[in-house]
Amino acid sequence: MPRPVTTPGRIVTAAVVALLATVVGFPAVVPASAHGELLFSDPSDGGVLEALPSRAFLTFSDSITEIREITIVGPDGSVTNGAPTSVGPEVRQTLWAGPEGSYTMEYFVVSADGHDVRGDVHFEVGSAPTSAASADGEATGTPAADGWAERGRGAVVPGVVVVLAAATALVLARRRRAQA
Repeated sequence: MPRPVTTPGRIVTAAVVALLATVVGFPAVVPASAHGELLFSDPSDGGVLEALPSRAFLTFSDSITEIREITIVGPDGSVTNGAPTSVGPEVRQTLWAGPEGSYTMEYFVVSADGHDVRGDVHFEVGSAPTSAASADGEATGTPAADGWAERGRGAVVPGVVVVLAAATALVLARRRRAQA
């Protein structure tokens, strides 16, 4: 009975095929986004406003079942006026007028999945740029995270592995044909 020929090229090819089959056989695991998160706020995080608006809005990725606390504090203290309200994923808070300066909006809500969602949004009121804004008047703060960048990472690594495995298999196949 003839003995099978095992060359380093065949071993590498078999390993690449096994790796490729494993990667393709298992779909990319994308992180679950089951927990609610802040998608948008008005005023926006890092925003610079000419005057304090009469209402603040927070929009979440899931419906809000309970508002535990919404506070908006500025240079003269709290500017919240009455109880916050929610409709689906949007929370609204009426505001008193306030002076120029730095403000912090803190939120503590419960999303429809039952998990607490907490965080804060910092913004400025006044026409002159402050430390939260750049010299040309643009806000330098980051907007509320939408999570798309984090969700996309789960597919990048397996995609790169598949491309590298395919390239390696192609190079090995061409070498084998060239030697034959």
